[in-house]
Amino acid sequence: MKHRGLLHHMDIVVSDLPRASAFYTPFFRFLGYELAGESARYQDWRRSDLDTPHEITLMKASPDLAAVSHTKGAAGHHHHIAFAAEDRSDVDLLFSEILIPAAERGLCRILDAPGECPEYGRGYYATFFEDPDGLKLEFVIHEEWLEKKQEKVCVRRLDPTSLSVTPPAGERGAPSGAGDL
Repeated sequence: MKHRGLLHHMDIVVSDLPRASAFYTPFFRFLGYELAGESARYQDWRRSDLDTPHEITLMKASPDLAAVSHTKGAAGHHHHIAFAAEDRSDVDLLFSEILIPAAERGLCRILDAPGECPEYGRGYYATFFEDPDGLKLEFVIHEEWLEKKQEKVCVRRLDPTSLSVTPPAGERGAPSGAGDL
């Protein structure tokens, strides 16, 4: 199965659902998610164009825990969530059209503008930012990984053990009557 092990759904607990929604709505729409359901306690965002379900839910924190802030490194807390970009211009576009306006409204904090991150590999181009509750997010294209994946696909396609060799037409014996066409 091509999608075995891929993320099916995830819940992000937020302290203030309307504030989180003000940030995540344009972000998720940019990424191709659609609002699939909502109430006073949650919002479900879904990608239905993929070959497997993928959903992210913004879930309002329990009232007695809403004041507990996100702590990187704490058990049960995400360190960060990275989303895949199509290419470098996609990273730049998210930054200029979504993150800068959100930061100006106090809805996110930009940690790093788009740029190279050679410590993560050649062609690793990303922007890093935090949501209203301090959860670190990333939007990234990793060109080296994509190139290696493409090389593997090409090698598999050219694997001589999987190829059948058909002799040229003159050597295989034409079917009876083929010369009459």
